Amino acid sequence: MSEDLPENEFVRLVDLKPIEKKGFDINIEADEEERQKLAGRFSIPGILKLEANCTIKKRAQKQVGDFQLSVVLNAEVIQECVMTLDDVNESIHEEFTIIFELDDKGRQKEEEEKEVEFSLEDEDIEVISGSEIDLGEYVAEYLSLAMNPYPRQNTVDKEKLGYEIMDEEDVIAEPEKKNPFAVLKDLKHKT
Repeated sequence: MSEDLPENEFVRLVDLKPIEKKGFDINIEADEEERQKLAGRFSIPGILKLEANCTIKKRAQKQVGDFQLSVVLNAEVIQECVMTLDDVNESIHEEFTIIFELDDKGRQKEEEEKEVEFSLEDEDIEVISGSEIDLGEYVAEYLSLAMNPYPRQNTVDKEKLGYEIMDEEDVIAEPEKKNPFAVLKDLKHKT
């Protein structure tokens, strides 16, 4: 971790060195103070619940990476409706996996400098220096990614807003417009 970063609001440090192939499970839950600090970080009115069931295990030598973190995240957050600014409750259930690779050969600096290609199917691989990871920070990061970026109440009245709110299912493809030069093409063949 870098010294210039702010202190994490939800710290749960785990040392990876004693972890074996069979791994172990750990359940973490944010207390009231941590939830308030995280809500401030995410600029939302509140977080009612934040808990995660984590499994950490050592990976086989033939697999990429050294350790695997699998997390099932459950949270209840309060956000502001983008239309009315009223509170909107959101339930979040997210599962994610991160592969950790120990940076015992000083590869992290080299990896940051070279171009990397990846696909959406690739697993998240994080090169870490040292043997400690902060489970709380990973849970907080994935919580921020799982939250709806444009929360909206179901009861928003479209008529009051002055325009229609459309869902993806309601969007109808516009008919294809005719090419204005098609008329010239027809004229060419008449002469």
